[in-house]
This record gives sequence, structure tokens and C-alpha cells, in this order.
Amino acid sequence: MGTSPRSRWSNRDDSSYQGGNSEAKTRMKPQSHDRAQPKADSSAPMLLVGQLTSLVTLSMLYAGNESSGSESLDGSSVWGLGGTALLVTILFGLFSFLFLFRVSISGKAPKRRRRIARIWLLASILATQLT
Repeated sequence: MGTSPRSRWSNRDDSSYQGGNSEAKTRMKPQSHDRAQPKADSSAPMLLVGQLTSLVTLSMLYAGNESSGSESLDGSSVWGLGGTALLVTILFGLFSFLFLFRVSISGKAPKRRRRIARIWLLASILATQLT
């Protein structure tokens, strides 16, 4: 009687089995353990800072704008605070935009957080234009 295929392949001392196994091991790429390491995701604090700075910017814009009166039809407004307050308002608006934009294009941020950042960015731009 001959040997069955099952007994032939289960024999670990077979030279053909060991040769094929060593070739398979050399062809395989070494495993990277990057998945075991936690990836740093700073999108949540950046989103929060972006939202807070946009609220501060909008409140400073609202406090600084003085409308010229109800009799003018064009609705022009004048900046009532000093130049330093205008500069601070512009810087807060710039930081808000950069933080929210960074979260909205981040590849590591979850989709929900990116969507929130985009909506908040559009809403703050719209509110800035209406102020």
C-alpha cells in the first residue's frame, strides 16, 4: 500500500515541505506593528479651539461694529473700537479658520468631526458676512 496524501503533507521532516516553507518566509514582508501603536489624533482639541475662537471672533465683531444709523439705506457700519481690537479680532478669525480648515481636511479625523468642522466653518463665514 502507498502512503496517502494526507500523511505525506503532515510529515514535517519532508525536505520538499521545508524547502517550500523557507521560500515562502523569505518572500513575505516583515510584519509592521504600526497598528498596535495608537495614532495621535489632535482633531478633537483643534475642533474645540476652532469653535471657541470663532465664537470669540463673532462676538468681537458684533461688539466692534457700530451702524451709522437707521436713516442710511446701504447699512454701512464703522469699526467703533481701536485698531488693536481690530487686529486681535482679525487674528482670532484667522486662527479659527486655520484650525477648522485643518480639521476639515484631516485624514485621521473621523468623518463626523470633519463634517462638523466644515459646517461650523461655513456657518462662521456666513455669520461674519451678515454681521
